[in-house]
Amino acid sequence: MSTWSGADEGGRKAQELKSALLADITEGEYDEGALLPSQRELAAKYGVSRDTVQRVLGVLAGEGWIESRRGRGSVVLRTQTVGSSVRKSAAVRRVTLGPLVAAAFEAPDVTLDVFTLTSEVLYTHVRVQEERIRAREIGPATITIRMLTPPDDQVLPYPYAPADPADGRPQQHLQGIRKYHTDNLVRRLQELERDIDGLSATVEIRRTSLVPYSKLYIFNGAEVVTGPYVPTERPITLTDGTTLDVVDVMGFDSTLTHCAKDDDPESQDSLIVSSWQKWFDATWRLLAT
Repeated sequence: MSTWSGADEGGRKAQELKSALLADITEGEYDEGALLPSQRELAAKYGVSRDTVQRVLGVLAGEGWIESRRGRGSVVLRTQTVGSSVRKSAAVRRVTLGPLVAAAFEAPDVTLDVFTLTSEVLYTHVRVQEERIRAREIGPATITIRMLTPPDDQVLPYPYAPADPADGRPQQHLQGIRKYHTDNLVRRLQELERDIDGLSATVEIRRTSLVPYSKLYIFNGAEVVTGPYVPTERPITLTDGTTLDVVDVMGFDSTLTHCAKDDDPESQDSLIVSSWQKWFDATWRLLAT
């Protein structure tokens, strides 16, 4: 989860900057050990204040993505990777999520079925593909996204404050994160459909009382990426500026695995994809509203 609910203007700008930087990091724009641009350059590039840049870099450092080193700047400590059984060579088995999403969007008819705690990661990667579509680098005819998330009024096992488990603020914070990203995902796809002639783009969100222990992406009915949410202890900053120590999970921190259908419908990967698609369709139809 992110660190702002997006309720205020500064929070929205911080969310956008964090999403943009995480997209660059997780898609390989910056390798491990690489330096991010200076705070001044980031502020100019994204049209935000130096204060917002400092806040976002502090959050990324707290989440273990970067480290601020005196005299050098912000150094990337790690990137998100996906273990793929599709890649036969051990040397290339680990891939990033961004190229998988990008490949899915190169199909003429794009479908994404997603089960997630929030839509933060999905929103981040769809934004990148939106920019490719607007730049005429790719041109899908249809984009159909179905997303399953918990209801906003459902109390989840995380996040919670160990010092006061009855404190409702962590759950409210989660709800704000979910609303911010889902609302903006819907808005951006609506605007994309309006602006691109011939494109049909839809996002449908349904709620299920199931608690996500793992995130799930199904691309074009042919590929699956999944990974568990791992609870961790970390501080979060609430919209009023209060810092709270919580037990939480972070979507970008999941270790993901990838498999894809092949020519053999009875192969392990083909069966895994078919099984997850069957689960999603049944849950969407029978357990979601």
